[in-house]
Amino acid sequence: MSTTPRDNVVTLVRWVKSMKELGCEAFMGEEDAEITGRWLRKIERSIDQIAVPAELRVDCATQLLSDRAQTWWDIVKERRAAEMLRWGDFRTEFENQYYSRQHRKIKEQEFLALTQGDMTVLEYERRFQDLFMFASVYLPTEQHRIERLRDGLRQELRMGLAALQFPTVRDFIVAAQSLEAVAAAGRQEADGQGTMGAEKHKEPASFIGRPPFPKKGKGGHFGQFKKKIGNLGSRGTSSRPIQSSQGGWSRPQTGLPGGVAEGPMMTTYPLCVRCERRHPGDCSVTSGRCYICRQEHRWRDCPYLDVACYHCGEPGHRRRECPQRTIG
Repeated sequence: MSTTPRDNVVTLVRWVKSMKELGCEAFMGEEDAEITGRWLRKIERSIDQIAVPAELRVDCATQLLSDRAQTWWDIVKERRAAEMLRWGDFRTEFENQYYSRQHRKIKEQEFLALTQGDMTVLEYERRFQDLFMFASVYLPTEQHRIERLRDGLRQELRMGLAALQFPTVRDFIVAAQSLEAVAAAGRQEADGQGTMGAEKHKEPASFIGRPPFPKKGKGGHFGQFKKKIGNLGSRGTSSRPIQSSQGGWSRPQTGLPGGVAEGPMMTTYPLCVRCERRHPGDCSVTSGRCYICRQEHRWRDCPYLDVACYHCGEPGHRRRECPQRTIG
């Protein structure tokens, strides 16, 4: 009994449905050798398992082409319309278009450059297996594959497994996963201790940013600085004023600014009422103003030079009689 075109269509639909039940999916024309090779192998296994007749294999496979892949096949059928295309013809045309040597070369280079990076050991192994078929010629034995896997691991894992031997890839992956878990637990413990230490030694909010200014007075930094400076000249000599034979007052050398720079018997300069320092000549604060009488002339020309107090600048008494000065 002869079959009608309708019967052929119904039979074809049944075969295609069976292929889909086995996991065959549509191919949309991706230019990726990994996707293309996986699709083609799945189609061939399925038609062999359900024993699709040879004359229907091409029709069954092309029913799963979509989008750009369907357009490509329409062009092939038009170009070879006079021929009866078999499965070998379809495979050759398909590989030339989507699984060429250049497509496979790209994946081969990707495999040779593969490293673990940010992937877990399990993800790294899966990616290794996906690309291995494109470069299997470089790794003919199990030990070659183990060495290639180890070379691509992160340094902390690679160093821990460098001296160990494994009979199979599966044993190697199990050991790498165990070492990875230990390393991750150590990092988590270190991070937890670091966080607790930071909270324990956290400074109060008042000390964050710019430090507070030192306070003046006996209790502040300035007071401590003055105490230290005052003690510098107390080694073996007294810091008390000494009256010279010429009637002037002198102070032992201390090496401090505003004091005596030459020898212990040099006369000290009077205290400037403007800048509160001891210096010769006009005060740099008010240039040209006499520091004794506060008038507009040089201190050497002051009429009160011999009668005014060198400590407070007031006339009528000398420095050693100044009521504002106390000598202990």
